[in-house]
Amino acid sequence: MIQRTDYWSRANGHNSNGVHHGECGGKKPTVIDLFAGCGGLSLGLEEAGFRPVLFSELNRQAADTYLANREGMEIIEESDIFKLTNQRLGKHLQSLKKRGIKEIDLVCGGPPCQGFSGIGHRRTFRLDKKDIPSNHLFLEMVRVIRKVKPKIFLFENVKGLLNSRWTPQGEKGEIWQAVLAAFSKIPGYSVRWELVHAKNYGVPQNRPRVLMVGIRKDLLGSALKKRIIPHSCDENSAIQAGYLPAGSNDAPSLEDLLSDLEDPEFEGKDGNPVYLRDPQSEIQVHLRTTRDGKRMKKGDGVTEHEYSQHADYIREKFTHMIRNDGEIPAKFRTKKFAQRVFPKTWGNDGPNITATSLPEDYVHYKEARSPTVREWARLQTFPDWYVFKGPRTTGGRRRAGDPSKNLWDRDVPRYTQIGNAVPVMLAKQIGLHLKKILKQ
Repeated sequence: MIQRTDYWSRANGHNSNGVHHGECGGKKPTVIDLFAGCGGLSLGLEEAGFRPVLFSELNRQAADTYLANREGMEIIEESDIFKLTNQRLGKHLQSLKKRGIKEIDLVCGGPPCQGFSGIGHRRTFRLDKKDIPSNHLFLEMVRVIRKVKPKIFLFENVKGLLNSRWTPQGEKGEIWQAVLAAFSKIPGYSVRWELVHAKNYGVPQNRPRVLMVGIRKDLLGSALKKRIIPHSCDENSAIQAGYLPAGSNDAPSLEDLLSDLEDPEFEGKDGNPVYLRDPQSEIQVHLRTTRDGKRMKKGDGVTEHEYSQHADYIREKFTHMIRNDGEIPAKFRTKKFAQRVFPKTWGNDGPNITATSLPEDYVHYKEARSPTVREWARLQTFPDWYVFKGPRTTGGRRRAGDPSKNLWDRDVPRYTQIGNAVPVMLAKQIGLHLKKILKQ
């Protein structure tokens, strides 16, 4: 068996299925997840011992995925954040009090980032970022935090937010300064932020992300206060202040991650409905373990593992890339999107890829095909029992909408739901750390 990575051994040693059931003060800490997507952030927090009590997600396909994996958990569902008014939110909080939930421990969320992400930059729309409504949704998260007054809040977004401008003539980083100022002005919180890389938290991706943490000042103990560094927009390290966990370079390789799903006879098949072999690595053991602790073995069913039916010339291209260090034959080169072959192992700097909403960006390291939905989900450290709703994929224009024509609705198929998610293991590491703060 391939040796487990340090993060996977430390983070998943709580019980047989890697789900941590520890509680604060006898009860699981509660979380409200805004812009929840398909539930990656919530799931990681659940594995760290948190209990989601309310979530909001506008897209029906992503919300269906969230709910399908949380049957019987009594989570309040909201769709449009604008419909979650202060009055409606107050009624929900009263309802939760009747269930014995007197206070919310954590409000978290990653407002939609299409206007700031690298994938968003691939599409040219004739609108400034200030004119795209979704780019202002962080203010709705601020409003909810002001109303709920949780013990801690967590904001997550893409690296591109740090350098974005409202208009082409604006100042570099002005959007991030507006976001940071809005959260820092919430009364009664000490706020710190950090640019982290998911690869340092047991995730087989580079995936840089901006994380901001606010801790209610009345809860800051003397031990934490001693670690707070001076507040500054330029130097405000959440890790140095103890608000976020420090990482290490312990991400599993893609061979560790995917080798049990390899299929030497994949050509001509629609997919594989069962596991062809037993787990080959520690991360595979974890991802193939169900909520109730059952470990999936050879011959058991596996979902979301349908193969893309590529044309012969595409398979020819992929085969050449696999055999020639990722080189794309001259006759297949285009000015569209460059494709890469999944590396079996990482170099000294660890993972150098980031899963987006576009699986066609990558080629399997051994088989001449793009990754399946299940393999894509594993890149985000979703366990194999996690199901996804909605279409498998869809056209690029339908994924992006067209703000220049006032078309804001977007399809969010399964690949996109996964690509947009917070990696589960990153969320779990953050959750374990925040829970320690809550205990203090």
